[in-house]
Amino acid sequence: MHGKRSLRLCSLVVSGCLLGACKDGEDEKSYDCSVFPAAESSPYILPWHVGHKYVARPHAARETTLMRYAIDVPMPIGTDILAIRAGVVIGVIENYVDGDNTPGHENWVFVRHEDNTVAAYAHLTNMGAVVEVGESVAQGALIGWSGHTGNSTEPHLHFDVRPACLGGLPCTSLPSETVPLNFRNAQPSRGDLSCGLRAGVSYTALAE
Repeated sequence: MHGKRSLRLCSLVVSGCLLGACKDGEDEKSYDCSVFPAAESSPYILPWHVGHKYVARPHAARETTLMRYAIDVPMPIGTDILAIRAGVVIGVIENYVDGDNTPGHENWVFVRHEDNTVAAYAHLTNMGAVVEVGESVAQGALIGWSGHTGNSTEPHLHFDVRPACLGGLPCTSLPSETVPLNFRNAQPSRGDLSCGLRAGVSYTALAE
């Protein structure tokens, strides 16, 4: 446990479900790499500590839904999750328990960036957020711990970025449109970053 016993729920409507992390392997399907921005000019960094390495399982390798640019990353429960970009916390859900495998029982942190896009971090562990609604977070700051909550087939982090969120919080509901992401501090174990993170490839977070 992380010494946190207060329950903080924002007034969000979270519906639908998330696919859990897919199994090991290469990309299951081809997708349009031209939509991914250049890594070197990306405003985003990987959501794990410098020197750490994790395997990516992007939704784009297996689906064409609104969530296609979300990314799943298998990792042990309790792994530090860092902010991929600076912003203000606009939503926290953390009361659900790991391993209940119930769609809609995902724990989340939502962070709105200066351009009004919103980063969503899902499946966090029970009471696994270390930030509060209204709090400003720096890029690379700890925001919570990974888990296995909701519609999850194994412990992992799901994260994505949604388009501009104005006039309330509609973009914190599921399903939601997501945007293609790249990461300026990512070092792939093979290949390059011309198509963002690829399925079955591990990515080390580099110091900047």
